[in-house]
Amino acid sequence: MVVGSLALGLGACAVDADDDAESSEDAIVSRKVDDHWFYSGPLPTLQSPSVTASLTGHTARVTGYLPAGTRLPELPHVKTTAENGKLRVDVVYPIATAKAGKSNSRPGTYSFHLAKPYRPNGAAFTQSEGWHDVPWGGFPFIAYNGGIAFHGPITDQDNEAPGDLDVWYLRRGQVSAGCNRMMGEHVVEMSHVLGISMRKVYAANTAIAPTTTAKVKVIADYDTYEGKYIDVDYPTDTGAKRPASVHGADKVVMFGSWVATEMPDGKDLPPNMKWAGGVSGRYYDFSEHAVRGYVCSMPKSSLAALKPLAAARPGGELPADFCAKKIACDERLGRTCTPAEIGL
Repeated sequence: MVVGSLALGLGACAVDADDDAESSEDAIVSRKVDDHWFYSGPLPTLQSPSVTASLTGHTARVTGYLPAGTRLPELPHVKTTAENGKLRVDVVYPIATAKAGKSNSRPGTYSFHLAKPYRPNGAAFTQSEGWHDVPWGGFPFIAYNGGIAFHGPITDQDNEAPGDLDVWYLRRGQVSAGCNRMMGEHVVEMSHVLGISMRKVYAANTAIAPTTTAKVKVIADYDTYEGKYIDVDYPTDTGAKRPASVHGADKVVMFGSWVATEMPDGKDLPPNMKWAGGVSGRYYDFSEHAVRGYVCSMPKSSLAALKPLAAARPGGELPADFCAKKIACDERLGRTCTPAEIGL
């Protein structure tokens, strides 16, 4: 996901009575930090959704239901099955957990209590560090246990393309102070699937009561699906151990993954990453997993014009094909299109 240029900052969540903040240990210099992200992908809001977060497996699985007969396209990170007259849908994402010396949520069941669907980079406060800048990236922040939340990846990396272009990417491992970092596009999709519409235009850094009934179940062990341990096709980092290395590959069900791109040449994708603790010698090729039109961003400067156009539509939402139109317009004109140019 493209962010312009951003110096690497390793943030960490902290449960603090004063704020739901994630601390940053390094100085952060930000340029493109205030884009609003939207979801135009194929997954609808699920009925009776729930989330299972595995601290050992570094996975988050959303389970929910759709009416019997619903047809979804084949998606690498989704599995469906008939259950009690409905279509059960399981969606798996890679996540990060707490680094050494920091604390995850204890195993148990929690309710979402706060959502910031549009959280640009900015100041946060913790007792240990006071006010400091955090690279939230505009991605949703959905809290389920005090200051512990699912949110964007915090980290970025030079993709080695001309123009000093850096991109967001997830370090999947023990790297935060308790929050569950995700790929930015994944937390956008997950928010939408849970019932927090990511086709609306939100005010920056504004907390809302989450429009979802989902519970979050945190488990210490690997998560399971149909009797097998869950893994997801995404690189691992510090402190992560894949279930195949513990239980054997025949005891594992591997969910696929996807990443979003807005550029036809893939310049907004990170370089390939090694599967630490995974398949020997295998690298994760971001371009092989890239899709266009699922997720897109609009700069802060365009939101004043975009918001009333969305509000005037049914449900106050942008059309389902908004990202496809936006990306096509950008490609044609060679810049970020205005709402009027997209046809709204």
